[in-house]
Amino acid sequence: MGQIRKIDLLKILLRSFYIQSGWNAERLLGLGFGFCLIPVARRLFRDRKSISFFMQRHLDFFNSHPYLATYALGAIAAIEQQALVRGWEDTRSISLFKTRIIGPLGAIGDTLFWQLIRPACGLLGVVLLLVCGWCGAIIFFILYNLLHFSIRIRGVFSGFAKGFDIVRELSLRGTKKYFQIMKYLVSILCGGGIAIVAAKSYQQESSLAGPVAFAAAMIISALVLRKTRLSVDMLVVIVIMSAIIIGLMI
Repeated sequence: MGQIRKIDLLKILLRSFYIQSGWNAERLLGLGFGFCLIPVARRLFRDRKSISFFMQRHLDFFNSHPYLATYALGAIAAIEQQALVRGWEDTRSISLFKTRIIGPLGAIGDTLFWQLIRPACGLLGVVLLLVCGWCGAIIFFILYNLLHFSIRIRGVFSGFAKGFDIVRELSLRGTKKYFQIMKYLVSILCGGGIAIVAAKSYQQESSLAGPVAFAAAMIISALVLRKTRLSVDMLVVIVIMSAIIIGLMI
């Protein structure tokens, strides 16, 4: 029996970028999940029978947000090593852990990335595009991928360090503060983007449209910040529709 090393975790991380390549309607990310754990199987076992049994268990149904799947991969690697060291005869607890972590990983990942991080980075890119030109698109690309890579990396190593206890980090209590910060950021970026557009309009047309839209954008942003219970998608829609209405009126 070997002991999992950092190089094995790095191999899992690199393979996780292809976790969706084997997506299918029956097992979703199951095939990709098993593919990512091949370095673990090779490290922990020497005979083909043990490796085959290991892979059979990890080629079953699995689904999560693809970026946060690394948390499950790291945790499973640690638990499999623990099971081997302690001589567990029953591996049902590992399968049960995989099943129960699917929901949190999917819900947190979808909310964090598709509703918060990606809209925030996109809005920031648009604002910078209006101010700095084409470099706004480059900043968006770098910032989004920096966040997404860092979470993937953290997932593998944090999951391996904590094993079963990774569930605490993925709980509502552990992630709520990040959601709140991102909601505020998205709202501020919405208001700032409208303000910049209004200022540019004022410079070009020398009318009252700019100051009025600027003031309206600040008021809308303040109101949106107070309504934190609304989803980010709804916040963006409210700000955009308000800007369109104000623009038509003036």
